[in-house]
Amino acid sequence: MAELHILGQLKYSIFGNKNSLFCRYSTQTGPNWTLISGSSEGQTLSGKPDHEGRVIWSHPIDLHFITKGIQGWPKLLLQVSCLDSLGRSWLVGYGCCNLPAGPGSHTIRVPCWIPAATSITDKLRQHFLGGSHQLARTDVIALGTDRVNLTTESTGLVELEVCIVLRNFTQFGIEYK
Repeated sequence: MAELHILGQLKYSIFGNKNSLFCRYSTQTGPNWTLISGSSEGQTLSGKPDHEGRVIWSHPIDLHFITKGIQGWPKLLLQVSCLDSLGRSWLVGYGCCNLPAGPGSHTIRVPCWIPAATSITDKLRQHFLGGSHQLARTDVIALGTDRVNLTTESTGLVELEVCIVLRNFTQFGIEYK
C-alpha cells in the first residue's frame, strides 16, 4: 500500500488582542485512508500573545497513513478558542487546509473565520459578555457546500509547518514531481 507520513507542528497563531488562545485540531480523510500511527485529533496548550501579537504553540503533529487511492486526501481542521481572565472559553476561529500532496517541507498559513453576529442584540451580547456563534455541525468547516449560506467574518490565522514523506506511490501508478 502507498504510505503518507506527515511530520510537523502547529507553530503559532495571530488573533489580535486575545488573552489566551488554544487550538483543537483534527484530520479528515476519505474512505480509502487508514491512520496507522499518530492521533487524528488533539489540542495545543494555551498561550498568551507575545510582543508581536503571536501566540506560539510549537505543537507537534506526527501522522502516518496508508491508502489505496488518493481520493479523500487528508485535510486539517482547526478550531481556535480563547480563554478570558475569568476562565471562560469561547471559539474565536475555524480553519481548514488541505495538506500538501508533494513531498518536502511546507509552510501553510490557514485563515480563520467565525459566523458573524447578524443582529444588534447578538453584537451587543458578543461585545459585553464575550463569546461568539458556534457551528452546530463542524463538517461545514471542510465541506464548503453549506458554508456559502453563512455570513462570516475573518478573525486571524494559524501557521503550521509540515514535512510530507510519500512512500510506494509510484507502485500504484501515482507520480509526483
